[in-house]
Amino acid sequence: MDSLSHVLNTVRLRSSVYCRSELGSPWGLHFAPRSCAVFHVLHRGNGYLCVEGDAGLLPLREGDVVLLPGGEEHSILETPDAPLFRNLELDQWGECALMRWSDAPTAVILCGTFDFEHIGTYALLKHLPRVVHIPRSDNSALNSILALMASEAEAGRPAKEVALRRLADILFIQIIQRWVEIEGIERCGWFGALHDPLIGRALELIHAQPQHPWTVAALARAVACSRSFFAARFTALVGEPPMEYLRRWRLQLATHLLMEHAHVSAGDIAARIGYHSEAAFSKAFKRSLGIAPGAYRKRHSAARSSTGARDANGIMNRNSANR
Repeated sequence: MDSLSHVLNTVRLRSSVYCRSELGSPWGLHFAPRSCAVFHVLHRGNGYLCVEGDAGLLPLREGDVVLLPGGEEHSILETPDAPLFRNLELDQWGECALMRWSDAPTAVILCGTFDFEHIGTYALLKHLPRVVHIPRSDNSALNSILALMASEAEAGRPAKEVALRRLADILFIQIIQRWVEIEGIERCGWFGALHDPLIGRALELIHAQPQHPWTVAALARAVACSRSFFAARFTALVGEPPMEYLRRWRLQLATHLLMEHAHVSAGDIAARIGYHSEAAFSKAFKRSLGIAPGAYRKRHSAARSSTGARDANGIMNRNSANR
């Protein structure tokens, strides 16, 4: 398994919202800040993206894709002075919404969110810029996924929300892949480092064998280069030293194991991720996350049970309403 697959499998990508909006001129949508990543596709028409705190406007053409990893407050508008529908929240219309804002639409925008479970110690999105922009001329690989999402949203088939979440998972991965191709590995930090022959191999070793007693020297030997060159190149491409990266990756695995495998003890988790004792693991976990492993498991298990009960009630209520 490659490094990006390891990370995505651990943080559990959860694509929770999809919305298609049909708008008539002059149009403008203002979105409140979110705690997750947000994407937009200008499916039809042209316009501009304005991100809160940025001085300029980003021109958007039909077919462009934009990703805001931090979910900052932003607007998409037809012209710089277009009136705005303000403080929109994507999830206020449900998981899959088809919105018609005009009887004579001149633009169609596809919007959605990418949310992550157990992001914990591994802030995947921090390695991305505030705005990832994929022009239509560069997104041919995305077009088939976008077409499937639009078709699924309009068809009204059973389980379309599930289908859209799966398609959005693929969309996120393809956006990242295409962004790296456009920018080049030297400008893409951790994502670019995955493509580097030396550092990419080191990341694969860390992700696949977190229990190994890695040191900087051991990783350098494994990729056949000097310790000093390896340490400098790793830090330059990834943005942090090798041992700091290893520490955070081990703790990210720990959060995943605590949540997904209730039968696995803290001692077993410590051994699986490379700590010589349960006490050392617990100390490192609490220092990083501010909570002991057992308390973390109880807190998130309770939160998941509460969410599951709400979801089940919502499904029952919708089914009752449809009868």
